[in-house]
Amino acid sequence: MIALNQPFVEQPPECVSAKLDDYGIIQVSGDDANSFLQGQLTCDLQLLEQQSFVYGAHCDPTGKAFSVFWLVPWQASFLLIMHRSAVAGSLAQFKKYGVFNQVTLEDVSDNWTLAGVFGTQADQVITDQNDDTIIIKVGSEPLQYLLLSPTPISTDYSQLYWDALEIERVRPQLTAENSQQFVPQMLNIQALDGVSFDKGCYIGQETIARMKYLGKQKRALFRLSGQAQAVKPGTELERQVGENWRRAGTVIMAVNRSEQLQDLLAVLPSDIEQETSIRVRGDDASLLEIHSLPYQLG
Repeated sequence: MIALNQPFVEQPPECVSAKLDDYGIIQVSGDDANSFLQGQLTCDLQLLEQQSFVYGAHCDPTGKAFSVFWLVPWQASFLLIMHRSAVAGSLAQFKKYGVFNQVTLEDVSDNWTLAGVFGTQADQVITDQNDDTIIIKVGSEPLQYLLLSPTPISTDYSQLYWDALEIERVRPQLTAENSQQFVPQMLNIQALDGVSFDKGCYIGQETIARMKYLGKQKRALFRLSGQAQAVKPGTELERQVGENWRRAGTVIMAVNRSEQLQDLLAVLPSDIEQETSIRVRGDDASLLEIHSLPYQLG
């Protein structure tokens, strides 16, 4: 059994297959599906001419994100794969604008089995999949695939293993607890090629563009780890200022990698010093350290 507390990007396992019970899917179809989504999402769907999927965010008019997702074309429609708890908010927002377009919008989460596979031997698992399985390569070092199938997929591990790797990659999934709280740049979506600044207008673009071009981004996403009791998305963190503690930010994702080790993603001040002591609000014995980002913020 592979230990959850090992750093997967530093010590890649041979293969981990995990059922992704916490993910859901919105299907968008119809004659206007492409143009409709192009005007709704932060990512550029034209990239699908060169690649199999796009990553992005779905925002309200103020630029705050309902969800972040992987988007993949499928049978003249599009599937948006996101945290299941975020589906309802995104779907309701889509439907407000969908009435003006020839589109059909559906929560099809229960029609699919979602699984994640990663590791040095992940390719061997991929070759064994049925022809009706959608396979999306979403990472390397280690190889990482997202699988969607209308039939069951055999898996060996819980979603905690997949989430742990996503936290190491500092690639967030947004849950309902944090819906409409953060502009995509606060979640580093632009650093993951999930925000287009030149594709044209889309919902929330004004705020997103202002943050980029006027240099008003004051928060960003960071990975932290250390001793703490289990935390959930939306939990507040505090930073040490002299002898006092002040509010620092908000947890986006978290996993317990061992009894003593909590690993999480949190939105913090973008200029925070890496040496700053961080704790969980209400857990005075906790102590978290900030990791370096695995990519450059843009």
